[in-house]
Amino acid sequence: MSSQADETTAVLCAPDKLRGALDARAAAAALARGVRAAGAQARELPIADGGEGTLEVFLAQATVHELDAPDALGRPARARIAELPHHVFVVEAAEAIALGTLSDVERDVERASSAGVGVLIRAALDRGAQRILVAVGGVATVDGGAGMLHELGARCARDGGELLADQSLDLSGLDPRLRAGVELELLVDVAAPLTGPDGAARRFGPQKGASARQVEALDAALGRWARSLGVPAETPGAGAAGGLGAALQALGARTRAGAEAVLELTGFDALLDGAALCLTAEGSVDASTLQGKAVAAVVARCTAAGVPVVVLGGRVEQAAADELRRRGARAVSALGPSDRPLAEALAAAGAELEAAARAAVAGR
Repeated sequence: MSSQADETTAVLCAPDKLRGALDARAAAAALARGVRAAGAQARELPIADGGEGTLEVFLAQATVHELDAPDALGRPARARIAELPHHVFVVEAAEAIALGTLSDVERDVERASSAGVGVLIRAALDRGAQRILVAVGGVATVDGGAGMLHELGARCARDGGELLADQSLDLSGLDPRLRAGVELELLVDVAAPLTGPDGAARRFGPQKGASARQVEALDAALGRWARSLGVPAETPGAGAAGGLGAALQALGARTRAGAEAVLELTGFDALLDGAALCLTAEGSVDASTLQGKAVAAVVARCTAAGVPVVVLGGRVEQAAADELRRRGARAVSALGPSDRPLAEALAAAGAELEAAARAAVAGR
């Protein structure tokens, strides 16, 4: 970009969160400060990939409802849902049952339940929802979504432990509003199957506290649960959020790449129109970036629109950077040295995003 940037030069600042350092809104604000310091006009658009943090990006354009919802261990907690125009609601599973709210010793896949997500969905229905987008990821459960279904009126297990003992399912008592034309969408960042090496139990169970014995038992139980749901275990997205994806698919949810849904609903293409440059960022640019993450979606849309795009990361893996350049990114850069302490990198993220944005606009 030419160093002749002025206040008529528009730059779209569309970052994801930098986990542990900045949420997406704070990252967008940091980039915008750098753009303005370079003399250009900044357009701020925080983005997400359908996982944890998705609700945050809609706060500026939504009516937010805060309500009581149990956490993954059934304890009283508060959670939010976002109401967009035209009776569209965004429900983020991690608002209720986030893994990050549990200490290491509290992580228990047999006690953990997705019931809180059912509470959030019912709250959206109570407010007249006609379309509900459920963003999944970052949850503490491996209950196949049974807790959510039970909360919505199904007769079935209520948590991971009960699912191990009984995979039966009766949907006859399901909230009738879910069969009355309400459109459900499952937003995923990684399209994992329900079972197998990349499934809900084997791939994600250990980080949620599952022992090797529990992983194998849950994987087998989820295979039987898939038959009860009528959802093939290999269905992409079925393994999202400990199998919550499969339960939503059993309710007729359409599975979508979360990043694409977020870019659509936040009006990314309209804000990109007329921009001279786009800046995007995330905490770690790595192999997962290329598999449905928000940054890769931004690169694809910018390339299609002919707008240069610069990717910034707290850390950057060379192979991922090379692939993003092949896909059209003008530059892919790490914010700072890779060998410094993590705490130092997290603390410096805001200032470094600002400086990188200023340098990108100035063409340095």
